[in-house]
Amino acid sequence: MDAFPNFPSLSPDERIWRLDWFGECAYPGSVRRYTQPSIKVAISPLQCAPDDAEALLLPSSTDHSHQKEIWAPVAALPLLAVGDLWQHGCLLTSPDYQIETFSGLRIEPGRTSFVKAGLAIDGKFLIPLSAHPWHRLHTQAYCLAVELAGGRRLLIPCAEIIRFYFGSSSNLVQRLFSAPLVQDTLWSSRSFNPVSRHMHLVLATGISGASASDIARIAGSKFAWRSAAGIHASCQKATASHLHAYPYTGLPFEGDTNLAAHGVWLPLGDEIASTFLVYRLRSCSHAFPFRSLSYETASRRAKSTPLPQDGNQTAKPAFHQSLKSSQTETVDKDPGSDKRQRPRRFVARMRFPDLANKQVWKDQTDDSQSTDVFLLRGDGNIEQVAFGEARGTSAASGIDATREENSDHAAGQRHALPKFVRTALVLIQSSLAQSGDGKTVEVVCPVGKTSPVFTLPVVIDEDGVIAPQLLFEDAKNHNRQRRSCFVRIRNHPLSDEYFAVVEGSHYDQQPVVFVVENREVNYALLGFLAPNERKKYNF
Repeated sequence: MDAFPNFPSLSPDERIWRLDWFGECAYPGSVRRYTQPSIKVAISPLQCAPDDAEALLLPSSTDHSHQKEIWAPVAALPLLAVGDLWQHGCLLTSPDYQIETFSGLRIEPGRTSFVKAGLAIDGKFLIPLSAHPWHRLHTQAYCLAVELAGGRRLLIPCAEIIRFYFGSSSNLVQRLFSAPLVQDTLWSSRSFNPVSRHMHLVLATGISGASASDIARIAGSKFAWRSAAGIHASCQKATASHLHAYPYTGLPFEGDTNLAAHGVWLPLGDEIASTFLVYRLRSCSHAFPFRSLSYETASRRAKSTPLPQDGNQTAKPAFHQSLKSSQTETVDKDPGSDKRQRPRRFVARMRFPDLANKQVWKDQTDDSQSTDVFLLRGDGNIEQVAFGEARGTSAASGIDATREENSDHAAGQRHALPKFVRTALVLIQSSLAQSGDGKTVEVVCPVGKTSPVFTLPVVIDEDGVIAPQLLFEDAKNHNRQRRSCFVRIRNHPLSDEYFAVVEGSHYDQQPVVFVVENREVNYALLGFLAPNERKKYNF
């Protein structure tokens, strides 16, 4: 998994800084540096130990009298959350604060309302500055208030609704803020079978498959569409009236849900623990408007990595170093339009339990017909041209930060495995049984994909000839790209091992299995194209 990007603006000095609140948005022309919308972020230096759970809840935990504000591109929202602690430009920790689960929560008109953070009821503030001083510069920011039993209420900042429900990728968030929502913004084709409740989407160019489920909810629910469309509409309404553009939007559904969140209980006058203010949503159980989902992507990622050749022992370290890049540091400017956009994926807790039992996969037909294409140069380098969201002129590459939810094992079980994978599993498990080590075997998804089986990229030489060793011939003499998957062998108490499984070049051939360092597609490609350097698995 990729290293979390460095964000120097969130830590102006050596101290630990707390992300306090999200403020207004600004659009190009009003804020220097960005061609995309920006959001103001309030931060303050920590004055207590970062692991002191009780002290972190107190107003004295930070020096809020020296609170600072920075502008961040809206595309950074997937990486940010209220209450997070940053140091040296790096995320130090996301404290739990108080964790609450609101079971059987009913979301419907009459039980929810938009309120401003500085709202007072009968002279009593919903978010009193004496208990929560961190929002003091942005009392006009919107929150969604949800009625709870006993006259209490749940208060969710609208910025957190956007971050949680639509923050699966930077590109998705950026598009929802940047222009009025139309179908072509997020998908180019949609189909839905009302009997099977299967949805199929062709995602718009530049949209990651990590956002497929979120976009399918927008495509299949009028409430989700209204919530997504409200982001840009609310900002533009304020801008047209020459007001600060505090985004506001509701939850992307109506009905019952179990909602878990990190936050803090606040008093209302003399009433203790009257309002639960959400810092970071944890999970939402409301059902998605489909039973299964398949999708196709139109984007092609750019890669440029040296490929080792026979007898060249110096190329391999360069290849591995390029994949194991050091901490990525963001810069306070737009990414260059002539630079490829880099995907950065981060493991996160599963946000939506409803998806745990639903099949979501990338269409394999799309994998075969629109797979990545690499150029194999004579010097052993492979490279590819791709497109991104950037429009600037800087030398910085764009980043599309996407959530990869921690559900490898569940994802592997939800997909039917083709014959070559089943064959490899039998061979591996048989070998392990003979060794008597008690190791466990499981098929896991490659980084950035929601289906465990993927098509190997097309590799062509400088004359445009496709590498024949990557082609598979079926029983009818038809050719296509060979497929692959990753298998994880758990060695307790040692570290896990990863293996790549590549189907044979002919339908009646055994699969090829070899050791890889991790489950990135590039490692499977490297190991397969450099047979003299890969470590085979001996059955």
